[in-house]
Amino acid sequence: MAIKHKLRAHRSELSIEDTQIIENKRNRLQRLIDVFSYQADTFLPHHNSRDDDLISSFGDYDEFDHADDVVNYIEEEDTGQSHRNLKASDGSGMEDLNPEDLPILLPSSLGWKWCVSHDAKSIAAKEAQLRHAQANDAIHQIRLALGFKSALFRTQVRPANTQQTKTRAWNAVHNVDATVHEHARIYSMAHDAYRMLRQAFKITPELPQLRQEDLRIETLVLGSQVTGQRNEQRSWIWSFGQTTEDDGTWMDDCKSSSSLMLI
Repeated sequence: MAIKHKLRAHRSELSIEDTQIIENKRNRLQRLIDVFSYQADTFLPHHNSRDDDLISSFGDYDEFDHADDVVNYIEEEDTGQSHRNLKASDGSGMEDLNPEDLPILLPSSLGWKWCVSHDAKSIAAKEAQLRHAQANDAIHQIRLALGFKSALFRTQVRPANTQQTKTRAWNAVHNVDATVHEHARIYSMAHDAYRMLRQAFKITPELPQLRQEDLRIETLVLGSQVTGQRNEQRSWIWSFGQTTEDDGTWMDDCKSSSSLMLI
């Protein structure tokens, strides 16, 4: 996902150095995939080459590339979401795919019905548990990043009174946004994989669908004492999973923002 996002973000503007970095990452990823595929028979013993046609890939989750609320931001040019392929391909087969496009042999990519018919329910349940934990961790990281973002608006963006301080403050905000969007893609991938295997549990813990509006904070009311701004409920991400008191001091900013929204 990181490679795909890099390609979408830069499109034709990749420098020779960036292109080489991506190719190095692709080579490393391909080696990891090769090792993983070689060991696949140890955890999916009934797999055979005919099953490769059944393997499905998850999405790119590019809807989170620019999921921040640009209404509250400085005006920005629409960068689009096109995908630039560095390696020529005639589209004739799997050997022409770049490693980031290759489907990975996992219970979630084969589906629950396959796992049932091939006596792989146990390993499917293990992946489902791991995916749920992965999703929980991603939401935790999103909460931390959004809390930090709200603190940046209160302590850096609002007080900025020179071009230099404004530029520095907005660069910090956009860096946090990149972190939020990265974990949003991770959560969405874990959500989709978990959904393929949720029947592994009699009582299925729910993983809600993450949407762009869940990642937005009300920057217009941060640090403000104005009441009557909005009457909205907080997103489910603030009560999802295990919420702890040691999320960080930045979380107080988001809590204060949410309180203002509810006044």
